[in-house]
Amino acid sequence: MIKLIASDMDGTLVSNNHDISRNNVNAIKKAQDKGVEFIITTGRSYDDAYPQVVSAGIECNYLVMNGSELRNAQGEIIQSLYLEQALVEQVVAELQQLDMYVEVYTTGGTFSPSDKETCKWAVATKINNFHPEISLEAAYQEAEKHFLYQAINPINSVHQIFENDYEVGKIISFSNNTEKIAELRTHLPKKYPVNATGSFSINLEITNPLADKGEAIKHYANSRGIYLNEIMTIGDSYNDLGMLNDSFGFTIAMGNAIDEVKKQAKYITDTNDADGVGKAIEQFL
Repeated sequence: MIKLIASDMDGTLVSNNHDISRNNVNAIKKAQDKGVEFIITTGRSYDDAYPQVVSAGIECNYLVMNGSELRNAQGEIIQSLYLEQALVEQVVAELQQLDMYVEVYTTGGTFSPSDKETCKWAVATKINNFHPEISLEAAYQEAEKHFLYQAINPINSVHQIFENDYEVGKIISFSNNTEKIAELRTHLPKKYPVNATGSFSINLEITNPLADKGEAIKHYANSRGIYLNEIMTIGDSYNDLGMLNDSFGFTIAMGNAIDEVKKQAKYITDTNDADGVGKAIEQFL
């Protein structure tokens, strides 16, 4: 019997058009009506995740920034695994020396010490990744008007984050140089006490070494008295691998998932553009 469903957002619950389908919402609500708990597990910050979830009509708890924070449906922080200031400064300095775009997710919003042009190219890279039919150059021309760009708060130094007493849950970087991204995912955890993963081949996500979606779900389930074989997890990318291991009862890969996810998951559902989450919930419940 399934007692907990944990779902990723981008590429999973959310379509490529950045919406949550009515069929997905209805399936989640049916599960909740049967007493099954639903929780969001995402690399996004809470501020980035909850408006879309709430506007779709879903009420649930959140594991955000790859497990760096657990928040309840009201947004209150229940548990946190943040990065220390000295570590943030060291990692950001190294990424900047490599001419990488840097974005920092904090308890006070999203900040970037990168210059305006670099920010625009990073946003263009994100747009191009979600919509390959839009060229990188065309995406760059529209970047300043995009909500992804407008959500970024420019700073001169990461010192400003800590001067405002904000906590850092995740450092993120984007690049079309996927080999460079892959190399950094291996290199950084060897040099620093961090976990390095990503939602896509173009991005790098750096968190507390204990901030992992799989471990976060296990801890959450234990606090609820839920056994691992009573949990369904659904994801599509690298940062979902931790919650798709054999210890969970029902691990679901999206039809659009990367090959590594499909190989690891026990089951495969439809794509994020074809209500894959809703179909998986309907099938297994």
